[in-house]
Amino acid sequence: MAYCPKCGIKVERDNRPCPLCNFHIPKVHEESDEVLRVKKFPKTTNPYPTYTRRVLNRIFIFITLLVFVAVSLMFYIDYELNNTFTWSRYSNLSVLAGWVLIYFSFGYVKNYYKIIIGIGIDALILLFGLDRFDGSLDWFIPLAFPIVTGTTVIGICYWSVIRALSVRGFNVIGFLFIAIVILTMWINFFIQSYQNKTNPLNWIIVTALQLLPVLLIMLYVKYGMPERIKQKIARKFHL
Repeated sequence: MAYCPKCGIKVERDNRPCPLCNFHIPKVHEESDEVLRVKKFPKTTNPYPTYTRRVLNRIFIFITLLVFVAVSLMFYIDYELNNTFTWSRYSNLSVLAGWVLIYFSFGYVKNYYKIIIGIGIDALILLFGLDRFDGSLDWFIPLAFPIVTGTTVIGICYWSVIRALSVRGFNVIGFLFIAIVILTMWINFFIQSYQNKTNPLNWIIVTALQLLPVLLIMLYVKYGMPERIKQKIARKFHL
């Protein structure tokens, strides 16, 4: 309903002039409730993530150009000096593997499973190339492949357990120590197998000595660390 600005009686929205005092009532354009709701509660946007993403993209492009120039320069120098590619193969393969790690660290891959698998594949390609350039696969198959593959599998299992059980707080660190224990046993086993020293008793003793510091840290965090330090660490790392 509208009101006459002269006599104040209620009139219809499009009723003009006023039926009582014959005053000309101006037409008021009322907006719909949906329009008013949109104007009353505007949608806010945070420009900071977009700005950060733009800066990271520029930094990554700059690093990529540097990597391309470095790889090309090392290949050129090596070929000019030796008429073939010798040391540049090792250097450039390492540089490219590092570039892949930078790609993952800049947040272009959001899925953690893909990140873990991608880093594992990157490490396997690097180690395979370094061993293959020597003319034969001496240590990649018996040592590097099982260790990197086991590390990748343990990383995937750790992240799956954290998500499935909704682990929070210092329990995340506890599960991390458990994963480190399993990984240490795995690595130690293949190192001893590669050295032809697979003695079960010796393997258990060496593994126990390696895991002793981890066990002491876990016990200290659980029972000896002051509560104020725990809270400070939890706030610092969002545990």
